[in-house]
Amino acid sequence: MTSHQARRLVTALRALFVGLAQGVILGLAPGADEQYFADTACALASKTSLIDQDPDAPV
Repeated sequence: MTSHQARRLVTALRALFVGLAQGVILGLAPGADEQYFADTACALASKTSLIDQDPDAPV
């Protein structure tokens, strides 16, 4: 990752956390617990998907 990419990632992570935190406070994201914050940050910073994969779906 380049320094430019890292700066952009920091901006995106900051926006993600601010938005999720506001959603929790306002009751718009009641299921957004600490693990959800961690999972979304990891998904943003990697190629991980937050969508549950169908175990029976062909790869």
